[in-house]
Amino acid sequence: MWANAIAFSLLETGEIAWQHLWAPAVWLVTVSAAYLLLNRYKPGHDPFLLPILALFTGWGMVLLDRLAANFLGRQVVWLVLGTAVILIIAIFPRHLRPLRRYRYTLLIIGLLLLAATLILGVNPSGYGAALWLPVPLLGRVFFQPSELLKLLLVIFLASYFDEREAAIQHSQQQDRFWGTLQYLGPLLLMWGLSMILLIWQRDLGAATLFFVLFLALLYLATGVKRYVGIGLVLLLAAGIFAYFAFDVVALRVDAWWNPWPEAADRAFQIVQSLYALAAGGILGQGLGQGFPQYIPVVHSDFAFAAIAEEWGLIGSLTAVVCFMILAQRGMRIGLMQIRPFRRYLAAGITILFAAQSILIMGGVTRLLPLTGVTLPFVSYGGSSMLVSSIMIGLLFYLSAPTADYRPPTTDHRLPTTDHRLPTTNHRSAADKRILQETAVILIGFTAVAVMLIFWSIVRAPALLAREDNPRLVEAELRIRRGAILDRNGVILAETSGAENDLTRRYPIPNSGPAVGYYSFRHGTAGVEAGYDAILRGDSDNFLTEYVRRALHQPQIGRDVQMSLDAAWQETADSLLADHAGAILVMDLQTGEILTMASHPGYDPNLLDEQFETLSEAESAPLLNRAVQGQYQPGLLLQPFLMAAALDNGLITLDETVSDANRPITVDGQTVQCASPPPEPTTWADVLRYRCPAPMQALANQLGAAGLDQIFTDFGFYIIPDLPLAAETAVPDPVDDPLLAGIGQDNLFLTPIQLALAWAALGNDGQAPPPWLVTAVQDPDGNWQPEIPAGQPLTPISGFVARDVVEVLGEDGRTEYNTLVLSGPEGRANAWYLGLAPATNPRYA
Repeated sequence: MWANAIAFSLLETGEIAWQHLWAPAVWLVTVSAAYLLLNRYKPGHDPFLLPILALFTGWGMVLLDRLAANFLGRQVVWLVLGTAVILIIAIFPRHLRPLRRYRYTLLIIGLLLLAATLILGVNPSGYGAALWLPVPLLGRVFFQPSELLKLLLVIFLASYFDEREAAIQHSQQQDRFWGTLQYLGPLLLMWGLSMILLIWQRDLGAATLFFVLFLALLYLATGVKRYVGIGLVLLLAAGIFAYFAFDVVALRVDAWWNPWPEAADRAFQIVQSLYALAAGGILGQGLGQGFPQYIPVVHSDFAFAAIAEEWGLIGSLTAVVCFMILAQRGMRIGLMQIRPFRRYLAAGITILFAAQSILIMGGVTRLLPLTGVTLPFVSYGGSSMLVSSIMIGLLFYLSAPTADYRPPTTDHRLPTTDHRLPTTNHRSAADKRILQETAVILIGFTAVAVMLIFWSIVRAPALLAREDNPRLVEAELRIRRGAILDRNGVILAETSGAENDLTRRYPIPNSGPAVGYYSFRHGTAGVEAGYDAILRGDSDNFLTEYVRRALHQPQIGRDVQMSLDAAWQETADSLLADHAGAILVMDLQTGEILTMASHPGYDPNLLDEQFETLSEAESAPLLNRAVQGQYQPGLLLQPFLMAAALDNGLITLDETVSDANRPITVDGQTVQCASPPPEPTTWADVLRYRCPAPMQALANQLGAAGLDQIFTDFGFYIIPDLPLAAETAVPDPVDDPLLAGIGQDNLFLTPIQLALAWAALGNDGQAPPPWLVTAVQDPDGNWQPEIPAGQPLTPISGFVARDVVEVLGEDGRTEYNTLVLSGPEGRANAWYLGLAPATNPRYA
């Protein structure tokens, strides 16, 4: 505990601070004093009780300092008082006859205190069930009567069964079932009264414990299994009634049965608990390194979930095993008692400890519905600490050898930690029933352990990956993403700020459509999305990643270099200005994309503030028009169709064409040559003067199948593979060849598709695949080239490509531009294709 406290102090303050050590110091002094006094005045007491008590109380102190330090002072006071109570009860009493003699008085006092909460009850938190009573003259000190009533009920039942044992045995000899009912009247009356009060208060955890305790001691005293069966039926009936009668019961049962539909609302608490188990894994996150604080009231009802997250499966299973040992030792103490009252008292206290622990741990692991009880000695709660101390003090008292204590022999013992096999010969019927109930308790704890393994290992990957797991958010906030650089090392995106206040910054705002964005609220787009794993610094090495997470080392992303030229990018943005459109420039020889501008665009620095406006805008600023915008090409198809026809020998450039300037009407709109061509008109003139009529004749000659093949060869039916995480639809095949010949059919192309086809014409008939990201950093910080995806485009032969480009070149420029007729939406598009320089082109 001291090691944990020191580590937490260093984590929180950077030094060994007294504010985190004073509570462990008090705990150490208190436990040491208890050890010395018990060994001095109560020799022979059970040697396992104090270590387990010390472990749980110390664990609780460290957890409370971690999760709710404002309650730590009160809990330390309760620890000191509880330890004093343990010592008083264990050392001073000479006998327990007053507990037997005044059992009705004690129980009535407990019931009256519980009934008083109906009038005077409060809830210290200000909301929820009023289950506490204020302690007079002590200010804001409160006591929960139901905690005391559990112990008083144990005392009452132990005394009652002790007094009736001879009569019960006599009745069993006559009739094992009906003969014993005459002795259960007062017992059932008192139990029924307490149950009514508890249901009235909606304290279902205490009501469940009372019922389980009653059944267990009833079977221990009578050995009638039918009582257990009837009791379980009654419990099921009560549960069904409560499910339909009380909203709180329905909520807890629904959350237990299927919490996922209500993970953010009614089942939030249990879902967050399961996330904590998954996050802990085997070794745990470490004290102060997890996020159990996302669980409401974690320091009280869900302290076990905090143990599982920060100490892992090792810690949570350790807690389960320690409770198993406590249960085994408690039942062993009961087995060693000669007098029935002492036997029932030890067994009842142990059953209460075990049932309460299984209920809360089972609720946390979704083995059982949540009941709202605390984990003994670990969870925050003064009433629970004090009453649990009284019970453990009674076990200390009962474990010490006296005239009423039967030392273990080979014929009367439970399995002990020395692993010696027990002998069952000559055991009394009562001893066997204690053994049976011990086995049931151990099975319950084993079921909890199985559920822990299931959630912490088997289901952990799925739970950790759920989008509503807040630990994903916390992990994301601590990642220092790598930078995105242009081809010259100019920063396009970087992460800056302190570890707990990281900000993604984009120095060239208009590069947003190409670079994309990273937003904690809205995700990623562009290269930020396509290279997210690299930029985050995710590792494919399981061992490396496991060690990093185990040591809570910061996740540092790796840099990415794009082919963009920042200066060219800013120039393109300036040229577009307020126009809607896109500019894309690529290197003919390498396929590197040097410019990718899209307008209207967005500023990634302001994305969170403007996202709703951007996403709803009719101008679609979030759309990257260069790779996602699909438009009719119009007569822009002319160079590609003629090149394919030339390559297939269907036409020649010097072949004459008749009626080249004939106007064509499409949807009431007329289109003809850009300017009147010379007569006679050749196919070279058709290309140079942008004449549509000959293209329709050529398309009619090619037919739909021939056009589809040309479009396939030029890559019009292929979506270029770019790391932008952008979806684009594949164009439809040719429907009307006459319209397809002038680009007015159902073919819609993106600028990147046309740029690649144009690059093939400018580069002797072949174009390399587009290359947007040229290099990435490896885990060692070295730059590694990024190979572009896709295959080179080779639609035509080199000499044909050169002939077509030569026709289009004039005045030192090689270009082709055209207007597209207005489509169904009534808007016309304009296209421009250019090669530079005109001689020996390098850029498209």
